[in-house]
Amino acid sequence: MSHGDVRRLYRLKDGVHSVRTASGEVALAAWPHLQEMGRLTAEQRSLLQVLSTDRSAEELTRRCPRDQAERLLAMLSSGGWLITTVVCGDRPLFSSRPLVPHRKPLPPAEPRRLSRFASVRRDGDEIVVESPAAGAEVRLYDRRLVEPVLTPGAEQERSDLPLEAVRLLAGELADRGFLATAAEDHSLSSLQWSPHELAFHHGSRLRADHRMGQDFGGSYWAKGRFDPPPGKHPWWPEAAIELPRPDLAGLRAKDPALAEVMEERRSLRSYDEDTPLTVEELGEFLFRTARVRATGRDTEGLDVSSRPYPGGGAAYELEVYPLVRNVRGLDAGLYHYAPHGHRLHPVPASATALRRLMKASAAGMTGDATPQVLLVIATRFGRLAWKYQAMGYALTLKHVGVLYQSMYLAATAMRLAPCALGVGDSDAFAEATGLDYFEETSVGEFALGSLPAARRESTG
Repeated sequence: MSHGDVRRLYRLKDGVHSVRTASGEVALAAWPHLQEMGRLTAEQRSLLQVLSTDRSAEELTRRCPRDQAERLLAMLSSGGWLITTVVCGDRPLFSSRPLVPHRKPLPPAEPRRLSRFASVRRDGDEIVVESPAAGAEVRLYDRRLVEPVLTPGAEQERSDLPLEAVRLLAGELADRGFLATAAEDHSLSSLQWSPHELAFHHGSRLRADHRMGQDFGGSYWAKGRFDPPPGKHPWWPEAAIELPRPDLAGLRAKDPALAEVMEERRSLRSYDEDTPLTVEELGEFLFRTARVRATGRDTEGLDVSSRPYPGGGAAYELEVYPLVRNVRGLDAGLYHYAPHGHRLHPVPASATALRRLMKASAAGMTGDATPQVLLVIATRFGRLAWKYQAMGYALTLKHVGVLYQSMYLAATAMRLAPCALGVGDSDAFAEATGLDYFEETSVGEFALGSLPAARRESTG
């Protein structure tokens, strides 16, 4: 079956520009990447201009002596400057966009198969093949090429695809690091990463293919498309419970020194059930760690605030839900902490859902103790994602960490029993609250209670 002429086209990545120094040398730049190309001939410099659009090797060699054109293409390819597109006639089949300067990957293992780190997903009408272990992103414009991607070791010819295109795709997958290597399944450095964790790390860090403020960081990409999510959480229908407010001047006078609190901090997993946490202590704890101190709005219209712990862009997307088991002066149940008014709003939830939520988190504690209060930390992710691209989820997890530390220090100063937990069930949180999993989901849990009598006496 005739498929027409299969060719590879070349063009410079978007945003690349050339600079010629006074000495006549040429450098290519696209933030944050810079490469010195040395002295280029006039013909080679002209090729840089025409490579702003797709060009075949044959067309380039007509404009420039073959050896000069091939040398320039090799330099551009090794530097990671060229997007290549394979076409059949006038129809594009797939393209490869380098993310970093070309690096020769380890040899693929035999039989050849896709790396466990690789993923295939849809982006509009295109299919994207990507991997944090690869040096490029491959886009398929013809969906019939998905099967050759998934079975890169298969050599059989397909009557509905040009064999040369399949071969070029297989070569690109091997050359760019999309295929499994022997080290992938036998080295600690590879096996220590799960696919989703390595993809998350790779995608949320600043890289050469990211443009700060344009497709990474505080780009405000959603402005004009969606209204910014409000700073205040929508109120729950139940009547609010006013929490006691501590005397800050008194706390400053009587609190232990920071050095003492830092040294005394411990994760404690047992409690005095005869003398449990009080509602006054819970109120003071939340006031110290999570209340809103001031509010405002940034220049792009996003509600911002000041709180005791730091938050990227002052967006403060985290919400705290105390799940109360044993607190003197407060009924058992799930509450939402309203930091703007220092109040608790009861959250209607079934006993079954609350047991599941508590059990899932308490499974992360050693021993058989159950928190007197489980503080479930949720993220209204849109508060961050409205402003930040690529790094938003990493940022919300960093916020969980700084909130954990603030809670540890406050609990230690108050002589309470704190413990940050490493596991939690977001499905259980969604069931208990009835919230949209994609709009607001749990990302952390913190156990709190009264100090055991023996420890309380030993610390004065």
